[in-house]
Amino acid sequence: MLNLHKIVTFAALLAFINPAIGDTMAGQGYAPTPAPAFVQKPESYGSTISTKLGSGFSNIALCFLELPKNIINTTNDTNLAFGVTGGALKGLLHTIGRAMAGTVDTLTFPIPTVPITAPPFAWQDYKTETRYNPLFKFKD
Repeated sequence: MLNLHKIVTFAALLAFINPAIGDTMAGQGYAPTPAPAFVQKPESYGSTISTKLGSGFSNIALCFLELPKNIINTTNDTNLAFGVTGGALKGLLHTIGRAMAGTVDTLTFPIPTVPITAPPFAWQDYKTETRYNPLFKFKD
């Protein structure tokens, strides 16, 4: 009768030896062929809901980043006076919107939908204006 120690030792030995045996072209490394750019691997359920939960929590915690983002972007698009006033107002509205969207995403994370905000995290793609996706748009 084999004991557990012998089985684990044998499995470890096979795992260690296997790459050496499987190398039929000595001296040449194996490089898998990359998939074409148009082929996308679908995300798993766990990956989808964890991204949604993470973006929901971060949107609640970091919604205030919309304020300086919109002040800077509005100032760059127009002038300093309108950037400070209009950008602050726009940033305040987006702060409220991102916090509310984060709350909805956090509460409904088991449903595999895309995050409501685009970009999903406040620090991503800082130069573009925040957009809001339709509620409960399912992943393709």
